[in-house]
Amino acid sequence: MASLFSWLIIKFKKLVDALLGRTKIFIIIFGWFLVATGVIMLLRPEKARKTLLGQGFGYVKWPMRILLVYLILLLLPLGFGAKAIWMQGLAWAVIILFVMGFVMLKKKAYSKLSEWLYKVPIPYLKGYACLQIVVGVLMLILQRRIW
Repeated sequence: MASLFSWLIIKFKKLVDALLGRTKIFIIIFGWFLVATGVIMLLRPEKARKTLLGQGFGYVKWPMRILLVYLILLLLPLGFGAKAIWMQGLAWAVIILFVMGFVMLKKKAYSKLSEWLYKVPIPYLKGYACLQIVVGVLMLILQRRIW
């Protein structure tokens, strides 16, 4: 199941790359976007912290979602294939508990990640903003994608 998800993600990235990654106007727009947001993050390092928090949490959230969907799909045939009403009710209860556990785990992961990122010193955040500006300028100069 996980290999199916990774295959779909790879195909989606290749499709987006084919549609947008080789188009000059997209590269110019994205390069200017990187430069503008880099300047904003350089002036306000807390924006860089929030950006890093959002990006890092995205990497944590997707595997958790995939695991949740996998567990629910694994339990659906077991609970709903049974004839007894109480088994179907139990299946619904387990699914609701999985979703509630996912929400609680997501909140805990977000708080841990934000706690860790608030310890990052300001010079590192400014370095991240400068790196983003450099990548945007290189994209504008070379007229190609740099990531």
